[in-house]
Amino acid sequence: FSAHWCPPCRGFTPQLAEWYKKDLQAKGLEVVFVSSDNDEKAFAEYFAEQPWLALDYADRSNKNHLSKACGVEGIPSLAIIDPVDFSIINKEGREAASSDPTGDALPWRPKPVRDLASDGPGMLRETPTVLVFCETSDAAEQGAIEDALRPLGERYFEEGKGKGEDPEVAFMTVKSAAGLSGRIRDMMSLPSLPPMAHEHPLEAAPGDDWGCDGCGQSGQLCAKRFRCAQGCDFDFCGDCYERALSGAGAPKLPPKMVLADMPSDGAFYVAQEGAITTSSVEAFLADFRAGKLERKKLSG
Repeated sequence: FSAHWCPPCRGFTPQLAEWYKKDLQAKGLEVVFVSSDNDEKAFAEYFAEQPWLALDYADRSNKNHLSKACGVEGIPSLAIIDPVDFSIINKEGREAASSDPTGDALPWRPKPVRDLASDGPGMLRETPTVLVFCETSDAAEQGAIEDALRPLGERYFEEGKGKGEDPEVAFMTVKSAAGLSGRIRDMMSLPSLPPMAHEHPLEAAPGDDWGCDGCGQSGQLCAKRFRCAQGCDFDFCGDCYERALSGAGAPKLPPKMVLADMPSDGAFYVAQEGAITTSSVEAFLADFRAGKLERKKLSG
């Protein structure tokens, strides 16, 4: 789902086309362009740049039906559909493709536990989501937390699939202080962490169609941009660049479990500190359903 008039589409669609020609088509992915262009002339010009199929522009009825079925709320959007039974495998195909442009994990079935930095926010805005902030934990502790969440993620996913619905609850780890972590911590009044340095050198770069991987701000609000010199999709604003250069390490914090219920007017609930186990997460959710938790509201 894309259109030439849409700036983010003009960024993502050519990227997807390159990935498609290089790897994804050979691995069995077929793409159908569903246009939101303003007229057929604009559609034809935009589609001429694309290497795949397209829904006939005049078929607006099926365009609207597909948009609704795939949960499209904005563009660009990429939905992954099973060619056998035409069930929807993943409504978050854009994030899946961006994190796996060679298609090694096709058909990109939803992960039972997403990671905010590597997998993106997913259904965070649409679905109550258990987040565990563990940016300063070591790899072993982060792995144990993911293992605790996984059986619950798998169960809720299968229950939702059986009903033809999205999962009732989603599950997510926050392992890195990069990207949206700092912004969400700020909105929940959780202790802030300094941005983590990127693995490659950064260099000053122009442009305003980008977002800071440190604080999450739009590039349009940032005076300076520093981009990965080796071509990674990674940017820092000037403030985050300076803070990362300073080398100030983050203090060790205990994992923090939170239930974000953004569909309910930005509500969230904070769990008591303690070990993150499958049983403790289940108990946290039971208290949520029973109305035993203190309701808080996201700021900003």
